[in-house]
Amino acid sequence: MGEVEIVENGSLDSLTAGWEEYGARTRIMMFGARADRHALRNHGRTVAIEESAVSVFYRPRGERSEMEDRGIDHSAASFQFVDVAMADLGRWMQPLIGQGWSRGEVEIVAANEASFDSEKWACFHHPAMSLPNEIPLCESPATMSRKAFVTHPGPILDDVSDSAMDAIVASMASEIADSVTEDESVEEAPVEEEEPVVEDVPEPIPLNEEEVPPVVEQKVESPLEAELRQVISLLVAGGQEMGDIMEHPQFIEVSERASAAGVDVWGMFVRLSDD
Repeated sequence: MGEVEIVENGSLDSLTAGWEEYGARTRIMMFGARADRHALRNHGRTVAIEESAVSVFYRPRGERSEMEDRGIDHSAASFQFVDVAMADLGRWMQPLIGQGWSRGEVEIVAANEASFDSEKWACFHHPAMSLPNEIPLCESPATMSRKAFVTHPGPILDDVSDSAMDAIVASMASEIADSVTEDESVEEAPVEEEEPVVEDVPEPIPLNEEEVPPVVEQKVESPLEAELRQVISLLVAGGQEMGDIMEHPQFIEVSERASAAGVDVWGMFVRLSDD
């Protein structure tokens, strides 16, 4: 699972400069409920990613009235922007897709007092949140400088300190020792010896080799096959038609790598479409 590092002041552009050299990356918006903001901050702790990811939250201020004019309840919403490796997108989103999050597109436009070009963002939104066509902001998501949450690949971070964990272990050891002492102090009732009963053991019936069913070896799925399956499932869950998936950049990128490694991409695609 991931380790989350908090950077007090950073933007998606500044914190991910040069990262594209290590592989394709993508940016998504997370339009969630305000109550889920804490969970989204720590989402990186719950997923196993291979490359670092960065997210920043935005709290509307000057553009609140413009949002209200577009029917956006900013007081109940959470606005998060994420930069993640393309190969990790499925791993990042799969838990939320399972909770009912859906994929859509939203246009980020400059608010009245701002000046930047409109941007189209892939947006995953909470099932309780209605996704608007456009969201006015005072800053571009790529350059807004805020407290940033950087998720690095690594073990999950536990909330329990070492001293607290030592106390728990000591308490468990004490309870086990007390239980053993009580068991030893209880007198065992005498058990009458029973004469052994000799049972007739039937002779095994020999089987012909033809009657023995063959052992079917299960094919172990390679990491590329697992990634391809995850990408297809994610795109389907996000509302993509099977016919459109083959034209999707994310599918094209992973399918090219899988084909080069000898994976039967078309066969897997057909099997998943039949499901």
